Amino acid sequence: MNDKTRLQRLKDGVLDLPSNARMAAESAWRGRERGLAIIAGVFLASLVITTVLAYGNGLSQTFLQFSIENDVYDAKVEQFSPPPGPDGDFANSTFTNDTSLLVEVCEELSLKEEIADCTLTFGRQAIRQSGVFGNIEAFDAGYLSVESASSNNSLLENESFDFPEADANGPPVFTKRMLRLLGPGAFDGELAERHNKQMLNDIPWPSHQDMIDNRSVILPASIAGPLGIQVNDTIDSLEFGYVLDTAVDPEKIDRSECPGFVERTGGGLQHCRLTLTVENLNVSGIYEDWQFGNPTFGFNPVFMTWSILDNESITTLMDSDHGYLGVAVDRSLLPTSSTSDAEDWLTRLSQSIMYGEGSLSSEPMNYSGGIQLFWYDTISGTITFLEIFLGLIQTFDYILMIPIIILSLAILVYGLVLSLEQRRREIAIHRTIGGSAGQLQSMVLREVLVMSSVAWFLGFIFALQAVRLVLAAVGFMEFEELEFDISVKLGLTSILFTAVCTIGAALLFGNTRTKDFLELEIDEGVRKVATRKKPKTVLHVIMFLIGLIAVIEAWIEDSTGESGLIDNFFIDGLIGLFGPFLLWIGGALILGRIASLGPRFFSLMFGWTPLLKDIRRGLKTGGGEGIGRLATIMVLTLSIVTLAAVQGATGTLVDERTADANTGSVLSIQFDESMNSSQAEFIVQSAIEDIGLDVSTIRSTSVPTVAVSTTDGSSTLEAWVVLDGNENVLLWSDQSVPGDDIQNVVDGWANGGFTAGESASFKLRLPDTVRRGLGDTFEPTFEDKNISEQVGFISTSARLNISSPNLDDFMSEEALAPIFEEYPWRGDMSLLDLSGADLSNRDLRRTNFSQSVLTGANFSGSDLQRSVFFYTAFNGVNMSGTDLTETIVIAPDNFGFGNPLMGVNFSGADMTGMFGIGNLSGLELGDAICPDGSAANVTGCESGFLMMPPEQVMNILSEQTTISIEQSEYNVELNHLGRHRYLPGLPSAEAEDKIIIGESTYRSLTDMDSNSTINSTQWYIWVGSENEHLADSDEDALTNLRVQIESNESVTGVSDLTSAREEVERNGGLIFGTPGLLSLQFVVAAIGSVASAFVFLSLVLSQRKKEMAILQAIGASPRQVMRLVLFEILAIVIASMLLGLVLGAGVAQSFNGFFSIFGFIFQIFGGASTVIERELIWPWIDLAMVSIAVLVAVVLALTLTTAKALRSDLAIVLKGE
Repeated sequence: MNDKTRLQRLKDGVLDLPSNARMAAESAWRGRERGLAIIAGVFLASLVITTVLAYGNGLSQTFLQFSIENDVYDAKVEQFSPPPGPDGDFANSTFTNDTSLLVEVCEELSLKEEIADCTLTFGRQAIRQSGVFGNIEAFDAGYLSVESASSNNSLLENESFDFPEADANGPPVFTKRMLRLLGPGAFDGELAERHNKQMLNDIPWPSHQDMIDNRSVILPASIAGPLGIQVNDTIDSLEFGYVLDTAVDPEKIDRSECPGFVERTGGGLQHCRLTLTVENLNVSGIYEDWQFGNPTFGFNPVFMTWSILDNESITTLMDSDHGYLGVAVDRSLLPTSSTSDAEDWLTRLSQSIMYGEGSLSSEPMNYSGGIQLFWYDTISGTITFLEIFLGLIQTFDYILMIPIIILSLAILVYGLVLSLEQRRREIAIHRTIGGSAGQLQSMVLREVLVMSSVAWFLGFIFALQAVRLVLAAVGFMEFEELEFDISVKLGLTSILFTAVCTIGAALLFGNTRTKDFLELEIDEGVRKVATRKKPKTVLHVIMFLIGLIAVIEAWIEDSTGESGLIDNFFIDGLIGLFGPFLLWIGGALILGRIASLGPRFFSLMFGWTPLLKDIRRGLKTGGGEGIGRLATIMVLTLSIVTLAAVQGATGTLVDERTADANTGSVLSIQFDESMNSSQAEFIVQSAIEDIGLDVSTIRSTSVPTVAVSTTDGSSTLEAWVVLDGNENVLLWSDQSVPGDDIQNVVDGWANGGFTAGESASFKLRLPDTVRRGLGDTFEPTFEDKNISEQVGFISTSARLNISSPNLDDFMSEEALAPIFEEYPWRGDMSLLDLSGADLSNRDLRRTNFSQSVLTGANFSGSDLQRSVFFYTAFNGVNMSGTDLTETIVIAPDNFGFGNPLMGVNFSGADMTGMFGIGNLSGLELGDAICPDGSAANVTGCESGFLMMPPEQVMNILSEQTTISIEQSEYNVELNHLGRHRYLPGLPSAEAEDKIIIGESTYRSLTDMDSNSTINSTQWYIWVGSENEHLADSDEDALTNLRVQIESNESVTGVSDLTSAREEVERNGGLIFGTPGLLSLQFVVAAIGSVASAFVFLSLVLSQRKKEMAILQAIGASPRQVMRLVLFEILAIVIASMLLGLVLGAGVAQSFNGFFSIFGFIFQIFGGASTVIERELIWPWIDLAMVSIAVLVAVVLALTLTTAKALRSDLAIVLKGE
């Protein structure tokens, strides 16, 4: 045999493969008890490693399908050639400005199977370059910008259309709101369906003919809501800009050569823009804004159709390169198995569009009119971004899964040790009867190969199925079906990697262990107990101590906000990164050895009880190497169970608090005009009745604001006001307020207290504030720390005071003349009867109307800037659309004749800076601008006229004896309650420089009567029954209620708690899929602990049959043996479980900093307005359930195995057969 060549031996091996496999399988089946140990270890390792690898594949599919939902167009198809320019040769260019030809090309593209729809669109200029990163052409392509609008809506007329959100969520190329002019193809087919999904108020996406007939414009809710625009409102004219020329730094556009204006955007871009104007538009619809996604087409534009433009304007836009074909691909044909498959499919499609199906030519193909196309694929750009983001996500996830991977490998090794230990004596016996080392080694490895291959395959299959469950997690151990079909596939490399890590590791360890057995002396191999190596205790203790330092450091930082024990940033970072792993590994090794001493400890406590008294002398202090290893495995598994449960439950709580903080209450409703709580609740109640909901409780609150100053004038701040009863409406968290008792803080606000944000605390020079030791220690560096915690605040208001004792004397011409003798009049219409006069659309600036009768006069559209109305009769005056900037009105209602302004129509008027005495409540204000500059349909002009005159007349008035300025001050002394973090429903960033006060303080500062109602345009609504709100009892009903409320014409925006939760529910306080990974950790670790207790313990006890037989031989009864074994093993297992839970708590604490950093990054990345801190919670019920399951498994394994051993023949067992 030794003379055979390698090839012959290989052939023999192949021929013998079936018989060897059969023998190995039979041997494995006969020794299935020891085989289960290998199978359990390999199965868990295969399950975990495969899931980690497959998770990336499933995550990319899910992210891709979620991401492309935010874009209507999938490709921007441009003309291959640029415009020739004003003096260019169109005859020798494939570029055309003929829209009819491009429409024909669109129809040709729509005939392709992959193209679902196509339309000619005007928007961003052509890019004509693939890719985004490092490609300046992708950024300098100009867009159509909305510049201004004219309307009877003064808010719209004064809207700048600046769009800072676009700059914050994409490349710095968009400064204004975009305009997109759609062609006929956008109003039917696939493109119409995609647009229609976003339409609000049950108003469908219109047809192309409707767009033309109604001269329609469709607005995003982010414009319509704040400006109070409703469907069927009219826009007199809309001016938009197009790009004539572009320059990129260091080039500059000469402003003198730009016939329009120069716009400078981010990244050093300059655009020379000209404008076009479209008139007589009608708002035909409002759509819900898409989430910010791929920036190629711009974000949430204003929609119109280019069919309402004249031919000259259309040609101008074509020649300016703003025209392109917006294409929707058939997404059902797009491969989503992986991003690489999708990219390959899109590449083939783009090549067929540009060069022809299967063409190898580099010359673009010609379409109608000889037009050549360039395909700019937006899905590929989205994929590029996703790959970067997914790289960050997977880096975190791989780190997160390190403990469970190590655990699975540890269980694998432990299973192999127990299984192969069973073969040690068998190998020694075979050697005595002539078995060769090669044969024996081959026999063992074949058995290991069979069992590990079966286990690897089962783990692989289970993992592929588990990935979908991991991605579907909406909280820790909470799952909902994914909206998309996920087909997880692993490449050959990944499959081989999992096989090498599991089967390869099993064979490698088996080979090494078998060689060790073969090197033993035969008599040593026959012995039941192997020689144990001395553990590296010192190294384990060092690892454990470093881990303990990490725990203490993390606890100090979380509980006090201090820097901790270590000031050096680099060392602190290293300990924070590696400390948790060192704690876990070192702690498991140290605590496992301590747990193996459990019998000694418990025997000291319970050894003299009747239960143990008669078996106390037979107890072992440890349990041998097998039991010691089992103790270590139990500590490892229970620590990971604790880590996963704590961090998983904490992540779910973070998600819930994030949703609560973003929404503020069950519903947050924005109205187009100010109203009181009863009116807001009535609208909600009507919507509830309309859809037939069974709801018993509706509560509401709002958050007014008031400007305050400290009494010494050192600081001026804005105060948020929490109204009485807010604690029953707003969804408070103990993170938001100082202390751990929310009710105490609410009561403090109501009783004259205030809280301050971090910046506000510095401004007010407050002493240190510490909130229950959770990082709220605040130490300003420049103030006296002995300052009292009581702070005085003042709210000031000024008003005109008429001090003349004789009204007739004051109203006389002689009395008024000296007051305004220096006023720069342009006209004098005082002391006239102008009843019913038509004074519309006139220039009446700086005109004196004092004591004139204006009853029924029409001033609509007139310019009345800085005019004066002293004791003028206003009844029924039409002031709609007038410019009343800085006018002076004296119309007091304290003479018994009611409000002199009653019946005046101020709709659309600009009253900015209007000063005087009068009552604006109850008047027709419409969309006017209030004297304080706010929108009447937002604030209702609650503040009334300004109480201080315009600057140009301040000096004139202050010199008169009959008129003076009376300044009122309202002082309060408030107790400082601590530092707040945020107010539910409002961004945490804004809360930093605000103070929060109670309703009683607000009424004192504003001189508001206690019976006066508070009006607001935003109300937070709590809807539910008894103490359970609708988001918890029936989340679908809450969504339906939101939709119903949105249909109310007075509502401009609604957010609900169900939708807010859905946006973050898969994040686990971190990123998409994290709850599933932590759930996987929890389940695998729990299974591992139960498997260790059942499979491995059964194997360990089987090795102790002879020991139990000896006890019986010397007189121990079966019941005594049973009690002895049960007590000994249970003592070790219970000690291991308790120490594992303690270790897991420490690891969870040390890991919290790591989780918090990533959680903060991804919350900010996802646009969370309120960042919730990751405060650990302890899910004792989940941990108790796992612990009980382990104990049940242990008792079951002990009972079955011990009973089997006790039934064995003593003579045979003692002989070792």
